[in-house]
Amino acid sequence: MKVGIVGSGADKFTEYGEQQARICIIGILVDAMVETQAEVTMISGHSPMGGVDVWAEEEAVMCGAALDLKIPEVNQWNPEGYGYRARNLDIAHESDVVHVIVVDEYPPDYAGRRFPICYHCHDTTHVKSGGCWTGKHANIAVWHVIPNDPQGSR
Repeated sequence: MKVGIVGSGADKFTEYGEQQARICIIGILVDAMVETQAEVTMISGHSPMGGVDVWAEEEAVMCGAALDLKIPEVNQWNPEGYGYRARNLDIAHESDVVHVIVVDEYPPDYAGRRFPICYHCHDTTHVKSGGCWTGKHANIAVWHVIPNDPQGSR
């Protein structure tokens, strides 16, 4: 089984959010292994922003899953050559299921641009993530909204 795991960059997670995302990733991989009783390959994009892509790589190695990393040659959306768009389409189309791991709210110290909704999927339950674009192009996608605050501010 080929399991795509994509989502938000590290800067959108609190320490608590990262812990919850890693627990989610482990659950996804273990469930796939138990369900299929076969080798699981984790497909992700090795984002230069870190976060879900890189945590998925680390947890996949710990769980014994094979890796299929779609690493862009050019860190741009749609350049000549292999960029983010081509990478995301490969993840979406080569995965049996894509899991999109996003956070419910920005961390208090988040310094990047803030959007009132995720403009990729028009959802207000989580912050914008390019992972949503990938999920929208997959045959099967499952969203996981991770709380960034243990008290659950939403």
